[in-house]
Amino acid sequence: MAAANLFRQNSDLKGQSQRKDGFSAKGEAFKEMKIETDFQKKTIMSTIDDISVTMAAEHRLTDYHFLSIQRCHLCNQFLWGVRQQSYQCQTCGLCCHQKCSSVGNLPKCDASRKARVRRFSSISGTEFGLPLEELFQLTDTLTAPYIVIQCTTELEKRTREAGDNLFEAYHRPSSAEEINRLRSTLSSDGIIEDHSLKSFDAPCIASTLKRFLRELPKLVITDDLYAEVIEASKIQDDEAATNVLCDQVQKLPAHHRATVTYLLQHLCHVCQLQEEYNHSDPLFKISHAFCHILMRPSWENIGDLVGNTEYHVRVIELLLKSKVYGEKLPDSFYVPVNQPQKPCKASSREQLRSSYQHPTTPSAASNSVSPVPSNRIEDQTWYWGDISREEVNERMHDAPDGTFMVRNASSKIKDNYTLTLRQNGTNKLIKILHEDGKFGFALPLTFRSIVELVLYYQHHSMAQYNRSLDTILRHPLCRNIKNSENPSRNQISDLHRDYLRKQHIYSALTDEHLTISQELQLKHLALEELKELVIVVDEQLRLYRDYQAQVEGQGLHNSRVAETIKTLNFRLETVVEKKEALEADLKERASVSRDFVAKMNLLKPELASLQKEIELLNKCLLEKSETHLDHFEAVEVLDSAQRKSSFSGHDVEKTWLVTCNRSEAEDLLIGQPDGTFLIRPSSDPSSFALSISVREEVVHCKIERRDTGFGFSEPFCTHRTLPDLVRHYKNKSLVEHNEMLDVSLKYPVFQKKFTPT
Repeated sequence: MAAANLFRQNSDLKGQSQRKDGFSAKGEAFKEMKIETDFQKKTIMSTIDDISVTMAAEHRLTDYHFLSIQRCHLCNQFLWGVRQQSYQCQTCGLCCHQKCSSVGNLPKCDASRKARVRRFSSISGTEFGLPLEELFQLTDTLTAPYIVIQCTTELEKRTREAGDNLFEAYHRPSSAEEINRLRSTLSSDGIIEDHSLKSFDAPCIASTLKRFLRELPKLVITDDLYAEVIEASKIQDDEAATNVLCDQVQKLPAHHRATVTYLLQHLCHVCQLQEEYNHSDPLFKISHAFCHILMRPSWENIGDLVGNTEYHVRVIELLLKSKVYGEKLPDSFYVPVNQPQKPCKASSREQLRSSYQHPTTPSAASNSVSPVPSNRIEDQTWYWGDISREEVNERMHDAPDGTFMVRNASSKIKDNYTLTLRQNGTNKLIKILHEDGKFGFALPLTFRSIVELVLYYQHHSMAQYNRSLDTILRHPLCRNIKNSENPSRNQISDLHRDYLRKQHIYSALTDEHLTISQELQLKHLALEELKELVIVVDEQLRLYRDYQAQVEGQGLHNSRVAETIKTLNFRLETVVEKKEALEADLKERASVSRDFVAKMNLLKPELASLQKEIELLNKCLLEKSETHLDHFEAVEVLDSAQRKSSFSGHDVEKTWLVTCNRSEAEDLLIGQPDGTFLIRPSSDPSSFALSISVREEVVHCKIERRDTGFGFSEPFCTHRTLPDLVRHYKNKSLVEHNEMLDVSLKYPVFQKKFTPT
C-alpha cells in the first residue's frame, strides 16, 4: 500500500525507479511517510519496479500530442494541455493521464481494440500533428512517414503516366474541402490505399502533403537549428554555404534527417521529370513552394519569416544542388543561386530622378512622370503644323485606339490648335482652347502650353473632359520628316542623343522595377505562409473553445484549458498582426511598382517615335544627297552622327536576328571575339535561342517568351520585344543567369556587314 500510494502521488518516480539510486531523489517524500531506513526504501522501490515492468510488458505507453481535447479512458476526465497532454499506447490506442497509468489496473493490451478504443481527433487525418518519431520506425527501407511516401510516389507516378507538371501542382492551391476529404481517407496508421488517391487531383495531393508537413509539432528542419541554417545561407560562396548547410542537416534528429533526405530526393525526381517532359519552369518555382514548409522560425520570432524568405529559398536550392543526398538535378537547373539583389545606390536613384523631371500640371502634378525635353510645340513629333483634315484621316487610317496628333486649326489663327484622337475606330476632333496664355479643352484653362496639356493626358484619362473618351493619349503619330524642311547636319545627332538619354532612363526604370518585382514575389510567399498559419492556429483555438464551452456547461472549470486558450490567442494575434503589416507593405510596394510600369509605358512610345524619326531622317538625308549633298559627304554626316550618339548594330535586327540552326550558328561564331552573338529560332516554336561566343566556345541559351515579355527565365521575362532584350544586355552581364556567361551582348554577328560604308 505504501508503494502504491507513493506511486500514485508521485508518478515521476516511475522513471526514477529504473535507477538503483532513484529513491534518493525522493528523500523528502519518504521522510513525510516516516520511512527512514534504507532497507524500507529499497523494498518500496523494488515494488515500484515490479509495477513498472508489468505495465511496460502489457502496454507501449508514450507521451502523446492530441489535435483536439480527449477524455481519459480510465477516469473519463479531460486530458489538458497544448502538447503531450497524456500517455497513449502505441499498440492498442489506450489514452490516459500519467497519474491514472500509475495505478496499475490497466485493461489488457489488445491491438484489435485500437479502432474502437482510440478517440480520433476532430481534425480529419489522425496522423496530422504527430511528431516524426511517432509516425514511423526508421529502417533501411522506411525513411519517411507513410503519408509522405504514398503522396510523393503517387505524384511521380502521375507525371510518368500522364506528364503532369508537378511544379504547377505544388504551386496551385486546392480547396479546403478537398484537402479535408483526402485527410479523412487516412487510416489510423497513416497508410493510404492506392485506389483511394485516384479520385483526387495532383494539386489536392500536393496541398495535403504540404499541410501534413506544416502541421508537424517540429518542422522537418527544427527551429533550434533555424538561426544556424539562415546564417549559412548568407555565405556568399555557394560551395562553402552548401557545406555548412549539409553539416547542419547532419545535426538533425535521425527521423528529421531521414525525412529531409527523402524529400530532397523527391524534389530531384520532380526536376528530372520536368526536364524529361519538357516543362520549362525554373528551379525557384519548386523551392518557393517548399521554402516555408521545411523550416520556420519559432513562434517567438515568427516575424523573421518575412525578412528571411529569400534565405529560405536559397537553402532549398543549395541543398537540392549539393549532390550528397543520392540524387542529381538535371544540368539545366545548375545555374548560380543568386544572392538577393542589392538596391540601387542612392546616387543612381537621385540621378534617375533628376534626369526624369515631372511636368507641373495643376492637378496631380506629382503623379506626372514623363520627361519634358522641350516646351516648344515645334520640337514635338506629334505636332504636324499645317495639315488638312483629309490628310490626317488618311494617315490615321487603321491606327490603333489611343493614337493622336496635334495640328494647326483650320481657322489659321495663331495659337489655335486641334487634337485628333483615334477612339473606337474613328477619329475624334477636339478643339484646344486658348486664352491669356493658358490652354485646355474646357474652362477654366490651366495648362501653360500645349506640351503640358498633352503630357498630362498621356497618363490621365480624357474622360475628365468628356465621359465618352475614356482613354489616354497613348500613341503619338510621328510626323513625316521627309516632307518637312531639309534635315540639318545636327538634327540626327540631336535625335540620337535624345533617344539614348531616354533609353538610359528606361533601362534604369527596368532595373528598379525588376528589383521591386523580386521583392514583391518573396513577400507574397511569406504572406501565403502567414495566412496558412492563421488557419492552423485558428482551428486549434476553435476546438479548445468548443471544449471549454462543453466543460463549463457541465459546471466544471480547468485552468489549464484557459491557459492554453490564452497561449493560442497570443499566437493568433501575433501572426495576424504580422500578416496585416505585410499586406500594408505589399500594397505600398505594389503602388511603387505600378508607378515604374507607368513611367516605362510612357517612355516606350516616345522611344519608338524617336527611332522612327531617326530612320526617316537618315533616309531623307541619303535621298537629298543625290541632288543637294555629295554622296560621300552625306555618308560622312551619317557616320559622324552615329559616332556622336554611340549608334551600334544592336539597334538593327538583321545584324543579330539570323535564321539558322544550332550547328550553323556555331560555324558563324567560332573564332569570333567574346561577346559576339546572334539570336535564332529555337526548336521550341514559342521561344528563341541565343548563341554567343565565350572563351573560344559557343554557348547556347533559351530565350523564353511569356505573357510578360522575353527573358532567359522567370522573373526576368520583362522585355517587350527581342530588341529590348538585346539593348538591355548590351552592357549588362549574363552572369546572373549562368555563372559560365560572364559576358554581355557586345558584338552582333553581322554588325560589320550592315554598317554604312
